[in-house]
Amino acid sequence: MQKLIGICLVLLVCFVACKSKKKDLSGEEPVTVEDFIGFFQEVSLPYNIADTQISKKLPDSLLISQKVFKQFVPDTVITNDYGKKSFPKLYALGKITDNDKETYVLVKAATAEKQVGYILCFDKDNIFKAAMPLVRNNPDRNKSITGSIDKKLTITTSEKHKVPDGQNLYKLNAYVYNNVGVFTLIKIESNEVVVPKEVYNPIDTFARKHKLSGDYIVNKKNFVSVRDGRDEKRLLFFIHFEIGKDGCTGELKGEAVLVKPNIAQFRQVGDPCILQLSFSGNKVTLNEVQACGNYRGIKCAFEGVFLKKKEPVAIKKKA
Repeated sequence: MQKLIGICLVLLVCFVACKSKKKDLSGEEPVTVEDFIGFFQEVSLPYNIADTQISKKLPDSLLISQKVFKQFVPDTVITNDYGKKSFPKLYALGKITDNDKETYVLVKAATAEKQVGYILCFDKDNIFKAAMPLVRNNPDRNKSITGSIDKKLTITTSEKHKVPDGQNLYKLNAYVYNNVGVFTLIKIESNEVVVPKEVYNPIDTFARKHKLSGDYIVNKKNFVSVRDGRDEKRLLFFIHFEIGKDGCTGELKGEAVLVKPNIAQFRQVGDPCILQLSFSGNKVTLNEVQACGNYRGIKCAFEGVFLKKKEPVAIKKKA
């Protein structure tokens, strides 16, 4: 009898060991989202990581293949920093579990030139909801960059640098994850002197042959720029606004699809933001259908009416 009990205990230990063994994520074999999240080690809070730490080489035992990563995380999380033709190595840094709510996983993406640490949020059903960069490598020795997560799950990114007169300057942004699926900016703090500058329009020189293309403005710091898209049903746009006494700002560049002849919507995979542009006569009306908090301050929204700027009439040269 004792021998039988001993055999059962051995089998039980073996079973538990097999169940607890982490799956290798560096290959091409399919894995479950539970395998993916289970691969990350729990980290204690508060958690801090500096630019010097994200640059350090990590062991291959922490590698996650691109194929496995893309099963659960949208391409845009990485391509926003690395582009579509670059394939950085991906490493598991750790995870933070918020009781029976969200799970946050920390991932490092690395090429020879660039290393970025990301925080990814999965809901209680292990569905990906949001991501943001936490820290990145920094070749400037006069500057230091740090990312941190405190016990209340407030995420802070900070930058410090020394100017020639010896003064130490800093800027700090604090974020929290909210129930609409975004990391919302809740605090901006800085001792840097703000120098007013003209807003750069990245699509200003693009073609504007579409009937809805043009510049819709309130003033130089509040405008909607619309340009031709890949086809007649798509429009490129760039929006910038600065409103209120606090100077709440918002900026968004993207592609909108015409869902009706005069109504275009911006939405993309992995991004909860849905923005609608409604064209009527010589104006466009913005409507934030679903939270676009990643692109604006917390005290303002993408909304309002913008009038189309008249294009200068070309003067025909006499033959």
